[in-house]
Amino acid sequence: MSFSRIMQIIGIILVFNALYFGIARDSMKTEVLFLFVGGMIFYVGRMFEGTRK
Repeated sequence: MSFSRIMQIIGIILVFNALYFGIARDSMKTEVLFLFVGGMIFYVGRMFEGTRK
């Protein structure tokens, strides 16, 4: 498994954590923070994947 795939998986996990914090903990600030960080990590993983092909 490549580094870019691992980064994408970490980004998706962070987005799922954001949904958990938004629904179960009712913390909008933490939810938006995790959504942003997870999205950026996923996007960086996609950029790394694109440069390897």
